Amino acid sequence: KKMREYYTYWSILDTPSNSTTSDSIFLILSFISLCALLSVLKFKKKDFEKKLLIFLTGTFLTLSVPAYIYLKFFVNDNTEKRLTEFLKSNRVKKVEGKIYNFQRVIGNPRAGKTTYESFEVDSVKFWYYDNALYQFNHFGGNNSKTLYENLNVKITYVEGTNQNEIQKIEIAKN
Repeated sequence: KKMREYYTYWSILDTPSNSTTSDSIFLILSFISLCALLSVLKFKKKDFEKKLLIFLTGTFLTLSVPAYIYLKFFVNDNTEKRLTEFLKSNRVKKVEGKIYNFQRVIGNPRAGKTTYESFEVDSVKFWYYDNALYQFNHFGGNNSKTLYENLNVKITYVEGTNQNEIQKIEIAKN
């Protein structure tokens, strides 16, 4: 039997928690705080409001600079390594085969349009809601025709009590 080749369509490594490290967020906050502080010092008239703005921007600056230094130089961010090890561990299950019983339902709840998709691979059931943030934990949805009936996939998942949580989805190369 010929082994199929797969490419990763989505994985938990693609989530926003992995895209921007927390140290860079504090660097940006420090820069914005510094710009705001300098603007207040240069353009604001001397009054109570100026003192308040100097206090607030100075507080942000004095908190964000040490936070950046601490996270950049003293904390080892091993998120990617931990997630990669998790995906290879025995805490996750894998299923490989063709998608069948694929369904896409578009509902109109009070909050707005929601897309629900479900399918099975080798008798393992999966379902999820399309998210408000496109491509975050998004495997198909109403804007995509990526997943469909008879598509060969390999899915890494965690077995849950209510549903199986997809951690990685790979699609067969043609």
